[in-house]
Amino acid sequence: MSLSKGRYQQLSVAAIERSAEIREWLSQFNNEQQATAKTLLSHLKFVSRDEYSNWLRRSVERLPSKKEYALYSVRKLGSEPIGYWDSSGKPVVRPATSQGSEDLVYSIISNLVRSSNGRLIDHPSLQDLKDRNVRSIVLIDDSIGSGDRVSSFVNAMLENPTFLSWWSFGWIKITVISYARPRDSERKILDNIRGSDHGCRKFRKSIKVDFVSEVVYEERWLEERWGTNYKEVLELCRNQKKVMRWARLGYGGVLSNVIFYHSVPNNIPGILWFSNTKWQGLMPDRALPGWLINLLNKDVYDEPLTQTISNNMLSLLVMVKKGVRNNTSIAARLNVDNHYASKLIEHATNLGFLTLNLRLTKVGLDTLKKTQKHKGLPTWDYGLYIPSSWCAGQANIQPLTGASHLSTDSVEAFTFTDGDVGEASLERSDAKAAEPPFSVMPQSPSVSRKSHDTNGPLGSKER
Repeated sequence: MSLSKGRYQQLSVAAIERSAEIREWLSQFNNEQQATAKTLLSHLKFVSRDEYSNWLRRSVERLPSKKEYALYSVRKLGSEPIGYWDSSGKPVVRPATSQGSEDLVYSIISNLVRSSNGRLIDHPSLQDLKDRNVRSIVLIDDSIGSGDRVSSFVNAMLENPTFLSWWSFGWIKITVISYARPRDSERKILDNIRGSDHGCRKFRKSIKVDFVSEVVYEERWLEERWGTNYKEVLELCRNQKKVMRWARLGYGGVLSNVIFYHSVPNNIPGILWFSNTKWQGLMPDRALPGWLINLLNKDVYDEPLTQTISNNMLSLLVMVKKGVRNNTSIAARLNVDNHYASKLIEHATNLGFLTLNLRLTKVGLDTLKKTQKHKGLPTWDYGLYIPSSWCAGQANIQPLTGASHLSTDSVEAFTFTDGDVGEASLERSDAKAAEPPFSVMPQSPSVSRKSHDTNGPLGSKER
C-alpha cells in the first residue's frame, strides 16, 4: 500500500478512468459536469484503518507522561439533550447496534489502555476519576466538521453536577484528539460548551480545552483542498438539486475531502454519500464499499485495457494530434485543474498512447482513429461548388450536367474526350454558349482628345 507524504491515499486518474462503478456514478452528471466531478474525485484523501490507528496511538503516547488520562470516545448522543453519566456516575450504556467510527475508536482505546501500564483509563466512571484523582480528560474522534458533536458531548458530560463543579473550579482539562478538523471548529466548540470565556474569569474555558489533529485546514480556503478549479467543484456540489440542501456542501457547509476506511464523514460533499430515489451516491450509507478499497490498493495498470475510452482521454489525444502539448492549455480545454491534467497525461503515457515528449504513438493514433471512426462526423458537400476562377467574369455558370453529386476536385467529374489530359470538356456546359462579358466585346479604337471630331463619332464612308 503506497501512501503519500500526508499518509493518505488518493484515487489515481487511471482508477477513475477505468472503474465501471465510477462511470456509472458519473453518468448522473451531464458531459460538461463530468470533468469537474473527476477533478473532485482526484482530490479526495483516504485514510486507512492502520494509518488512523497508528496515528492515534502516537498522539496519545506523546501526551505528558507524568499524568494519568481518562480516554473517552466521542459519540452522538441524540438530538435531545441528555446526560452522559447515569444516576450512579457511570457512562451511559452504548447501544447494541454498530456506532460507525466509534466502534473502531473503542477498540483502539482498549488496546492502548492494556499497554499503558496504568497511565490510561478506559471510559472511567466519576467515582474512578475521584478515587485516582484524574484531572486530564481525553476525547477521541476521527474527524471534526462543524464541531456540533464534540460540543454536544462535552455539554452532556457537564449535565452531571459533580463533573460540572470540577469543570467550574478548573480541576479538569479536556484534550480533543481528532485526525482532521477545520480551524474554525475550535471557536465553534468553545462557543457552544457551557462556561464563560470572559477575561475576568480565573479559569476561562478556552484555557481548559486543547486540540490535537494531524490535518488542520481553513474552511474557506477551498483551493488548498480542491485545487485551482475549486469554484467549479463548489458550483457542482451546490447546484445538485437531487441532493438535500443541507447535505450538498457537507454537514455544516464544511466541504471536507478526508475520508476514512472505517467511516465516511458527513462533512464531505453530499454527491458522494447521499442517496435517495433520485440520486445514488458513490459511498451510500456513509460506508466505503469494498470495490473502492480494492481500487485504492491495487495497481490498475495490471488489468487489461477496456474498450471504453473516456471523453477526457479522447479529447487529450485529439489535442495532442493538433499540437496542443502545454499542460496548462490542456487543463483549460478539458475544464480541469493542472493537477488532474498532468495525471491524465501520465495515465495516457502508461497506456502507451503518448510518448514522453507528448507525441501520439502508433497505439494512440490507432485508438484515436478507431474511436472517431464511429463518430459520424459531418462531411462537406462539394457537389455544387464551382471555383470562382472558372467563372471568367460571367454572371451565371451551371455545374456539369449529371455531375452535381460529384466533387469538382475529383477526377471522376471530368471527361477527357475534347480536351487535353486533366482538362474538362466544356461541350456540355452552358459556359460555351454564354454571352461574353462587356469587357471582351469588340470595340472601335479609341481616339486621342486632341483630334476629337466635334461633328460626332466616325461612321461609314458615304458612297
